[in-house]
Amino acid sequence: MTSTASYREVLHVVIPLVLSNMAFTVMQFTDRVLLARHSSEAIQAALPAGIVAFTLVAFFASIAAYSGTFVAQYYGAKDDNACRRACAAGIHLSILFIPVYLLLLPLSYWLLDIAGHPQALQALERPYAFWNIVGGPFLATQWVLGGYLSGTGRATICSIVSVVGCGLNILLDVLFIFGPAGCPSLGIPGTFATVLRIPEMGVEGASIATMLSCIFSCILCAFFVALAPQNRNAPLRDWLVPDFSLIARIVRFGLPTGIQMFFDCGAFAVFVLLTGRLDALSLAASNIVLSINNLAFSILNGLSNAAAILTGQYQGARRPELARSAGYRCLHLGWIYMTIIAAIFIGFTRELLEIFQSPGAPYTVDELYHLGRTLICCIIVWGFFDTMNIVLIGALKGAGDTLFIMLALCLGSWLLWIPSEMLCLNVWNGGIVDAWIVQTVYIILLSFVFLYRWHRGKWQEIRVIDP
Repeated sequence: MTSTASYREVLHVVIPLVLSNMAFTVMQFTDRVLLARHSSEAIQAALPAGIVAFTLVAFFASIAAYSGTFVAQYYGAKDDNACRRACAAGIHLSILFIPVYLLLLPLSYWLLDIAGHPQALQALERPYAFWNIVGGPFLATQWVLGGYLSGTGRATICSIVSVVGCGLNILLDVLFIFGPAGCPSLGIPGTFATVLRIPEMGVEGASIATMLSCIFSCILCAFFVALAPQNRNAPLRDWLVPDFSLIARIVRFGLPTGIQMFFDCGAFAVFVLLTGRLDALSLAASNIVLSINNLAFSILNGLSNAAAILTGQYQGARRPELARSAGYRCLHLGWIYMTIIAAIFIGFTRELLEIFQSPGAPYTVDELYHLGRTLICCIIVWGFFDTMNIVLIGALKGAGDTLFIMLALCLGSWLLWIPSEMLCLNVWNGGIVDAWIVQTVYIILLSFVFLYRWHRGKWQEIRVIDP
């Protein structure tokens, strides 16, 4: 019996999940480009408001979505009934969290207010955050259902749902952002918006489009889950009656993931809000390059998801040696991918930055290029190290090592990274380049922490599911 996972096995899971994340990346990239073409204020407002909203929503959504790890491990243990019960428990958690999402709205407004952004920018940030938080329950449910499909070997269906949902989001973006006016600079007419009487909504329109596409993807995922052979004749009570012991077990392992997501995303939100106090060029260049960064790193999230699924399945089958090799195989693929991305970033720096140039921006294309080129160099440097963070965090989550991930990221972010950024920007009066260099050093240090944890293998002793 082999003790090493083959690249063929890994790619069978990786390719559909990477395609799924590529679709999301294209959607997000198009969303940012359309907002930039609408106005320079729109692109400046979308990133901080989006990060604040996602930070609050992701805490609860990631707890419910950890049911996907249970599904993967039960699938490895060849227990279809337990897979279904784990998915149902995740859905019940998503429903239980609905009242909490509504309570998050005042908190999101307060966080955006204390950032100290200009009033005109705050007026755009609030509605963007509102619709992203209102759509939170659907995002959580979509993550749960997607985790079931991927964990039970149906990752291809997830990629199909993602492509269709993201295509719908782009279409709705065009309609809701520009309305009847259309976008002449991109050759997009406003004919359909005129016929459908959809007004020009700018930033708010983009967030409404995201919520509607999320609802559609959620319904589509539910349809495919119901059609799965092992679910067609399953009694309805399996889905409707809560299994509180399983819910409690999911919360036990998923809560550290939620806390980690909250404080990790929160740290990044603080970073974005801190840099938002700099001049317009620094803010725009930082937000634009972060959007370009998402274009690359969303693919790595697909590798991270694949590593979590493979690790979970092999751990469920009690084959830790295969889980270890699968994690390293995903890491190797991530480094190959980052080499290609680095070459693209170096060869097409100006072209990538010019895509986001807004009409009437208070800076020239050359100014944006000179500053953006330096920030892109930071992305290239930290990319190879952050690949270790992203992939190995996914692998450790699949094994149930969520407590270590939470401690490493929370302590690292709030005791090292954010204090260093505050010293850099507020005490030493550093600029955006200095802030990005601090972030690069932090990511490099963090990568060796997770590599050491994975190599030691303490995660092999964790038991997520009952024998």
